[in-house]
Amino acid sequence: MSFNAESDPNIKLNLLFPTPVIEVDLPMADQLIEPLRSAIYANKAASKGIMRSNILGWHSDTKMLEWGGDAAAVLAMETMKVCGRYTSDAVAPKGQSRYEMGMEMWANVSPAGASNQLHAHPSSYWSATFYVDDGGDQEDGYFVAQDPRFPTNRMNAADLLFVDDDGHKHGSQHRMAPTPGKLVIFPSWMLHSVRPHNGPRDRISIAMNIIAMHAR
Repeated sequence: MSFNAESDPNIKLNLLFPTPVIEVDLPMADQLIEPLRSAIYANKAASKGIMRSNILGWHSDTKMLEWGGDAAAVLAMETMKVCGRYTSDAVAPKGQSRYEMGMEMWANVSPAGASNQLHAHPSSYWSATFYVDDGGDQEDGYFVAQDPRFPTNRMNAADLLFVDDDGHKHGSQHRMAPTPGKLVIFPSWMLHSVRPHNGPRDRISIAMNIIAMHAR
């Protein structure tokens, strides 16, 4: 006796242990973009920046909350609100937490051809990216999220993919376009990179680390 695996109601697919990646279209983004752009270019003119994951692009110091002005403060506050919605202290009383969240913020300015190599953000809980400008390239310059199980899930049969009940194929990478005004939030341990773009302008983004600290 056999059954139809395509439609049998006795089959239940459980998709366990998801990795939360949050995309937010900030409603006040239009009011933030130009002040942020001005603050970033002013700091870039005064500082040679630092080298982290950036290849060819400029990476500011991590003190943008001090020099980014009111727009940076608003962006930080809105990011923290979203992170708070999706964070819970498992053993604290309901509605309370034993932790406070701090933040560091920096800017990336990437001309055509610049990229960010695969990396993670140690010592943080959430990390985030806000896009000020996509550089004008509508075909590339993607933010690339890497499956944390890679390459384990591709070692035995590299061309096989898991498929869910909706027919969606689960690959080892997920790409997101750097749309101006978009905020992307993800676990700091998630490996990620940024592909080079070929646009006529600089791609400008703001990165944030949300750091969990024991409340005093």
